[in-house]
Amino acid sequence: MSSRTSTVPGKKRFYMSSGRFRLDYVRGGFFGQRQALSMQLLASWKILCFSFQKTLRAYYYSRKMLIMNLYRDVRKVARQISFGKLLLAFIPYILYLLVFSFNQQLSHLTHVDKIVHPNYSILSKIEYTLFFCYPHKLLSSLANPVFDFLAAIPYVFHFVLPFAFSLYLVLSNEKREALYPFVWCAGWVNLVAVVVQVLFPTAPPWFTDSAVFDEDHDLVYEYAVEGGFHRLDRLMGRDLFCALYSQSPLKFGAFPSLHVAWPMVVLVNHPWVGTKFALCHVVWIIFAALYITHHYLIDAVAGVVLVLVVRYSMLKLCSPFPELEVLKKKPTKLKQANHTESTVIEV
Repeated sequence: MSSRTSTVPGKKRFYMSSGRFRLDYVRGGFFGQRQALSMQLLASWKILCFSFQKTLRAYYYSRKMLIMNLYRDVRKVARQISFGKLLLAFIPYILYLLVFSFNQQLSHLTHVDKIVHPNYSILSKIEYTLFFCYPHKLLSSLANPVFDFLAAIPYVFHFVLPFAFSLYLVLSNEKREALYPFVWCAGWVNLVAVVVQVLFPTAPPWFTDSAVFDEDHDLVYEYAVEGGFHRLDRLMGRDLFCALYSQSPLKFGAFPSLHVAWPMVVLVNHPWVGTKFALCHVVWIIFAALYITHHYLIDAVAGVVLVLVVRYSMLKLCSPFPELEVLKKKPTKLKQANHTESTVIEV
């Protein structure tokens, strides 16, 4: 049987042989191009999957090595920490937590609540006597959203400050031994402050300025304002700060200010970044405490004085933990040798 073949590219090609008929396409035809494109896409997809698999495997092994190195470093650091000394340093802080959390029960058991009552006006009188004005009212008169957010930053960081600074001391090879004096100092500052707040309860300025009193200066009505944070809560549309501070078990604890005392403890115990940064933190929290009317200026001053007294007592009177001497940079042997040679030459 004869056969006829088209010589034009892309056309149909007929095969007639032994009574059989077959239809095929030349390589340069449309269906041939589509098949070649599909093969290329499949090959590209396989390459992409292989590359992605290699990338995942490399990322997995890199993370695994990082975790193993981190675990090794944590074990190394844990061996260098004396947990007996750390437990001893935490004793004042544990007592502070107990007194702070159960202050009402302790006051009832010791009958302090029958003798001591919250004072609403003594701090404002002392404030005006010392400064001839009310600094918190001057700052709160500048209320605007920018200052509200600036004041909220140190207040939010206040809760994690002791833990973050303790972690910084633990991870620092030069300052690791300063962890015990820091915890000891912070514990005593908090314990003394909460005892003063229980025995001498004083109202914060936002309470005094918003409450209603009768002619005998007895409390008639109080507002759940919680200072200037109500503006920020209203701006965010969430009752965050007011709900947080309204749950405090010690409502009348304005004097002394622990918001100011905590950054001050960091300042006097080998601060991170630098002394100027720690000092700016103290000034920042004082501004925030006065701006949102959580504290009088006399509260902030009392917090600073309390930290200085506790720190001075540790340095001069009694402390179970020696001061860190590693922080004082000692000259290396090369510098000592150079200094000795220069001295010999001068002689």
